[in-house]
Amino acid sequence: MPLDGLDPRTTGRLVRRAIADMGEGIAYGSKVVLQPHDHELALLLGQTAADVCPGNQRLNWKLNALVSANARYCAVKIVGSNACNHALGLPRSQSQLMLYDKLTMTPLAQFDGTGLSAQRTGAYASLAVDQLLADKQRFSVCLYGAGPIADCVVDDLHAHHADRISRIEVCSRRPSSARSFAAAAAARTGLEVCVGGDGPGHADLLITATNAGAPIVPADRLHDDAVVLHLGGDELPAAFIERTLGRGTVLCDDVASVCHRSSQSLPLYFARQNLRLSDLAGLFRIRSLHDRALQGLARLPRPALMTCAGLPVLDLYLAQWVYEQGTACAGQVPVAQASLRRH
Repeated sequence: MPLDGLDPRTTGRLVRRAIADMGEGIAYGSKVVLQPHDHELALLLGQTAADVCPGNQRLNWKLNALVSANARYCAVKIVGSNACNHALGLPRSQSQLMLYDKLTMTPLAQFDGTGLSAQRTGAYASLAVDQLLADKQRFSVCLYGAGPIADCVVDDLHAHHADRISRIEVCSRRPSSARSFAAAAAARTGLEVCVGGDGPGHADLLITATNAGAPIVPADRLHDDAVVLHLGGDELPAAFIERTLGRGTVLCDDVASVCHRSSQSLPLYFARQNLRLSDLAGLFRIRSLHDRALQGLARLPRPALMTCAGLPVLDLYLAQWVYEQGTACAGQVPVAQASLRRH
């Protein structure tokens, strides 16, 4: 089923609804990961990960199943990824998404989940602004990454906060990619989007959307009033995390999911000290976005870090919207509603 009409504004509304429903206990989800051993790559490819995985990129070779449910529907997204795919002329990550009627568990629709995943991940950008930069009339952005998720980040910010963005600087390990990305994003949105120089500097919002396996920005380039939205791997310096835990604000899209994924800078910061984020989240006041205690809070202290693992329920709400739009256009009653009418 095509994703026609799922623009950034609609995506943002659906993502916010999904997170609110998690807070009410209406929506919930889980994730299972199968990760082959790195040495198995040589048996299939004839080369090691170090031979074909560029720069300091994570191999990220895994198969994920993201399962979710809300009041009427369930969804399953299967995601396969491998950083070596670029050497084979393939996308790093590809996915398929199935939507089910909750009552009967009847499959209703199937989607190419690759683009949908990028859209819902990009929607975290405006959420970070809502939660952590609400007090700033204008703000600047430094965006690390020049792939599909970075595209969706720019589109999401443009849809929700266009009049507040002074500038977006783009950084990439390939300068040519950054130049092409910036030119296309500026032409598409009308925002000032340019190639970044030596990193975030005085940017108000730093967004990391890369597959890096080591810090990509020095701690001394992250000032004490900075907000960092972390969408990628192990990209952030430990010194910044320590400073933010000590006197700033740390949020996750879902603390349990970030703990379970355990491949991003925040949980790894604790793991490298033989500690667990799940055990210390309360002590450091690390909250989930769906925590209702966040509602109505005054300005949250900075520096701030928001780490997002990607919630399964976000895929569900986007798939539900597309399915119901499609059935409405066809003059049909969605199966979830029809099954409820029969019982």
